[in-house]
Amino acid sequence: MVLSSLFSKETTVGIDIGSSCIKAVEIEPTQNGWTLANAAVIPTPREAIKDGIVINIVDVSQEIRSMLRDAGIKATGAICAISGSQVIVRQVQFPKMPESALRKSIRYEASKYISSSMEDSVVEFEILGDAEDPSQMNVMLVAAPREMVDSRVITLESAGLEPLVIDIESFALIRSLVEFSATDEYLHKTVALIDMGASHTDVDIVSMGEFALTRNIPIAGDNFTNAIKSLTGSTFEEAEQTKLEMTAHSAIHELNSNEPDNKSWRVVQPLVDELIREIRRSIHFYQSQFPEGSTESFVSKIVLTGGSARMAGMDAYVAGKLSIPTEVAHVFKQTAISTGSVSHQFLEEHGPVLAVCTGLALKELISDSTQKMAA
Repeated sequence: MVLSSLFSKETTVGIDIGSSCIKAVEIEPTQNGWTLANAAVIPTPREAIKDGIVINIVDVSQEIRSMLRDAGIKATGAICAISGSQVIVRQVQFPKMPESALRKSIRYEASKYISSSMEDSVVEFEILGDAEDPSQMNVMLVAAPREMVDSRVITLESAGLEPLVIDIESFALIRSLVEFSATDEYLHKTVALIDMGASHTDVDIVSMGEFALTRNIPIAGDNFTNAIKSLTGSTFEEAEQTKLEMTAHSAIHELNSNEPDNKSWRVVQPLVDELIREIRRSIHFYQSQFPEGSTESFVSKIVLTGGSARMAGMDAYVAGKLSIPTEVAHVFKQTAISTGSVSHQFLEEHGPVLAVCTGLALKELISDSTQKMAA
C-alpha cells in the first residue's frame, strides 16, 4: 500500500499526533505565497500513544474528527508523521545502481543497517548522489515499525480523512523552519533544531539547509512531570499543573538564584541537565565527522520547538549550558507564511508546538516529491 499520492487533493491538513497533544494546521496557497487558513491544538487522550504507536485509535480518531469540525477545517486529505527511537533515518552508501534496482533490493541492503525485523518494517529511501568512491552512491535510508505507520493510517481513516503521506517529523520540522524560513539564514549555517516533546526529544542538525543528523533522546516533558508526581504524590494531571506553575515567578535560568528552595525545580533540574548533556553529545558527534576548525562543523544556533520549549527561560538555560545562541521557534514569525485570520494570541501560545504540523501541511503544496514513505 502506497501512503503517498500522485494526485493533489483540493484541501489537505497536517496532523501531528503527539503523546501530549494533537495539532492540526491547514495552509492555503495564495498569489503571494502561503497563508495559514486554520490551526487547532487539543489534548491527546491519556495513554493513547505508546512507543509512538496509536493504541487507542477509537478515541484519538474521534478527537481529531471533533477538532477539525470545531476549527472549521474541511480537509479531505491528511498528512501525518512519525518519530521516536524506533524510527531510523541514516545517510548510508550503497553500490551504484539505478533507482529501480535499488527498490527491488532495498530490504536486503537496509538489513545491514537496521537491527529490527525487515518483515515488520516500512523501508523507504532517496538517492542523494554520488559518493567519493565512484562505485558508491549516497542514499538517505528511512525505516520504521510497520505497526507505527499503520496505526496512524488507520487513525486518519477512522477520522474520515484520506492519508496522503506518512512523513518523518524531522523532515517536517526542517521544511517549516529551514526551507520556508523568511530569510536564507539557515542556508548558509549549521543549526540544531531541538524538538522537546512530551515523550522524547529529537535533535536534528541541519547544515547549509540540508539534513545532516537526527537523534532521539528519551528525556522530555513527561519525565519532568513524573519527577514532580513522585515528589508530591499527586496525580499526573496535578503534577503537570505544578510544572507549569514552577516558572510562574522566575524563569528556569533564574530559579537557582531567585528561588533556591523551589522543590519542583530541584527534581526537574537534574533531568533538564541530563537532556542538555545528551544534546551536547549529539552536537559533538556531528562535529567529529569534520576536520577541526571546519566551517561546516560550527553549530551557530539552537532552535527549540515542542511543548517543553515553552517553559519560561528554557532557551536561556540551554544557551548558558551549551554556550550556543538559543531561541524558541515561533513558526509564523520566522517563516514566509502569513498568519491569515488565526488569532495572534493563539499563535503566541502554541507557536512552538506547531512547527512539525506546519511542515506536514506544506508537504503537498510544494513540488518536492522526496522524503515520502511507502509501505
